[in-house]
Amino acid sequence: MASTDTERKPSGLKAIRIRRAGPGKPRKEKKPKPVASQMTFFEHLGELRNRLMWSAVAVVICTAIAWFFSGDLLNAFIDRAKIEKPDVHFISTELVQNFSVYFELSLQAGLLLASPVLVYHVLAFLAPALEPESQPGEAGYDEEVKMLGSIRRSLVFFIPLVALFFLGGIAFAYYLVLPPAIHFFLTVGQGQFDALPSIKSYVALLAKVMFWSGLVFELPMIMFLLAKIRVVSWQRMAKFWKWALVLSLVAAAFITPSPEIFSQAIISIPVYGLFWLGVLFARFAS
Repeated sequence: MASTDTERKPSGLKAIRIRRAGPGKPRKEKKPKPVASQMTFFEHLGELRNRLMWSAVAVVICTAIAWFFSGDLLNAFIDRAKIEKPDVHFISTELVQNFSVYFELSLQAGLLLASPVLVYHVLAFLAPALEPESQPGEAGYDEEVKMLGSIRRSLVFFIPLVALFFLGGIAFAYYLVLPPAIHFFLTVGQGQFDALPSIKSYVALLAKVMFWSGLVFELPMIMFLLAKIRVVSWQRMAKFWKWALVLSLVAAAFITPSPEIFSQAIISIPVYGLFWLGVLFARFAS
């Protein structure tokens, strides 16, 4: 008796699919990710561990990449000093100092390169705070969902701008803050003794100044974020312009290693401009 179509054995690709999905080899269904508000304490710890692991991997990879360019970075630092004093010579006073200078410079450059990844994982870990606390149908639920959706969309350009402003602060320190400071420290006492600065302390000073300058340049993004989450309005920020002027002078004195008052006053002008740029960002955030 001839078999019907339903009794025929499948062939070709259809047979392979049936064998893969047969009763002997059941497919593993992906476990749905738990809702952040329903995660247990240990699940939050696991989430933190994963974020820290991927952040550490990013730092290690970026540090390894920066190691191959550490010589060029060190030359850029030395050239900055030779512009102010062509006959300056740096010394190394410890056996392992040569290696530590290259390693610390590579690590700092690696942290800079990995900063977008680090900011992303910090924001991803804090993402549960962007979930509405009220339930559908309750008063204010629609407004809360609208605000949180606006914050999520803002994060698309927030992370690149954070890195961009930090790089702007580094360039600002390298080209404007450091030259008068280096000139002052290399020429003070000239004629009475010869300056032979340690390369390690010199690189550490420049890295410190550029790091704090980069943080100061994050002020507009911080003000934008505060206005976005409705901690403070842009109108209230603008009313603090007098305090911002004083704080800009303090910040200029903090990031400028040179004790020259004139240099600090010149540096405070763009720092004060960052405050008004932050007010403008906060205006568009509301």
